[in-house]
Amino acid sequence: MPPDMTRSSFKRWNPFLGEWVIFAPTTSVRPWSGTVVSPATSAIPGHDPGCYLCPGVARAGGAENPHYTGVYVFDNDFPSLSMGSSADDYSPSLAPSEPAKGICRVVCFSPKHNTTLAEMEPNEINEVIHSFRDQFVELSHIPLVKYVLPFENKGAIIGVSNPHPHGQIYAIDFVPRIPLTQYGNAERYMRDKGSCLFCKVLDNEIADNRRIVTRNNSFVAFIPAFARHTYEMLIMPHRHVPSVDSLTENELADLAAIYHEVLIRYDNLFGMSFPNITLFRNAPCDEKLSTEPYHFHIEFCPPLRSRDKLKYMAGFETGSGNIINPSLPEESAAALRSVPVVHFSRSGNR
Repeated sequence: MPPDMTRSSFKRWNPFLGEWVIFAPTTSVRPWSGTVVSPATSAIPGHDPGCYLCPGVARAGGAENPHYTGVYVFDNDFPSLSMGSSADDYSPSLAPSEPAKGICRVVCFSPKHNTTLAEMEPNEINEVIHSFRDQFVELSHIPLVKYVLPFENKGAIIGVSNPHPHGQIYAIDFVPRIPLTQYGNAERYMRDKGSCLFCKVLDNEIADNRRIVTRNNSFVAFIPAFARHTYEMLIMPHRHVPSVDSLTENELADLAAIYHEVLIRYDNLFGMSFPNITLFRNAPCDEKLSTEPYHFHIEFCPPLRSRDKLKYMAGFETGSGNIINPSLPEESAAALRSVPVVHFSRSGNR
């Protein structure tokens, strides 16, 4: 059957980043002779004595992990940032140099080497969410720290070398470009309109309903109309809160539940452990910036455009900064809604 070439390209405005996203559905059926993705097939042991994240193992930096039974957090032995950083010698007026100060931590989600968040039990997910909350509280109160970013990189195809389930937290001495752009657009919207930009987007998505994937009492998971990636998804609370530490215990439980469900839906979409970059977006903790305009949310940025194809940021996107999404958000949301919420590894379909 020939491809449908009548589906014209169009663009939608991303109000969070202040940029256009181009949607080109005809590109999804282009002939493909490039690299394809294959899910891992080799078995992974429950404990790997060569894994520096497993309980009781000596890490490369010399420290030995305790025999932990739940979430375990430690300072990265080889951090990208440190509190003792210093500036380099090259410091011209147009490219000044400053110390890159910060704290990098590793969050082991489980002592089991061969599991993922999607396969873990609900109480274990709840512990992970509480750990991210507690770490944010601690790190955001350090005077030097201006921004705290908890995140998970999942999947060998995005460069993860260790399959042990873990995330990271960077607490840094400045607000990076993307969260600063989000904050700036939200601050201007609140100043001009007197309300929250994120709340407005959420209200519009709920009213439209086509891109909602799932929801519960406190949160909504949806593919935004302006999604830059095929299966990009946001989890956003109904209540306007600037950061994860503002959530109540009931809301944290709802967050853990919907977070877990979203991860299961991703895995079930293609019957594989779904590679992903997950970002916990909190308001900046720079004392010069009010937290009021910002709205806590989780962003999922999956690199897959289909079961076996990666989305590459090639010439146009790298050169222009504008993303071309080969898929329609409405169709991606429908696909994720259609899958079961019991993980495929437990349903006999592995």
